[in-house]
Amino acid sequence: MGQLFYFSDYISPFQWGQIKVSGLACTCPDETVVSGKLYLRSITPDSLKKYDMDYSEIYVSERPSTKFDPMGVDLYIIEGQVIGKDRVSEGDPWNPKLKISKWREVDIVKDIGVKILFFGQLFIWLIMIRQTRKKNST
Repeated sequence: MGQLFYFSDYISPFQWGQIKVSGLACTCPDETVVSGKLYLRSITPDSLKKYDMDYSEIYVSERPSTKFDPMGVDLYIIEGQVIGKDRVSEGDPWNPKLKISKWREVDIVKDIGVKILFFGQLFIWLIMIRQTRKKNST
């Protein structure tokens, strides 16, 4: 259980309070939401929920970037609040606009490694439970 909390940034279903995004380089919203759509939907003010909102892409007040990723297209974990809505053109669905309070880059190697480690441990644990049940039933 300790691993779930420690590595929660990298295991998407256990992420809450943060949104994992990847930048877009087009005439569209600023970021695509990789994980955290449910959380994003929950922090959207009721006054904006009446609009046809698309939570797969968002506009941000500040584009996260580093010196190695000046365009901000790598994976980032952001925290913030929904402050409004915007869209590309008339007739398109609305996208939330976030005011970012904190952001940090996701280490891709660590991200993949942690997921492999976590699901590998889960697989081994399930095998051990199955073996224990077989021994107890005989």
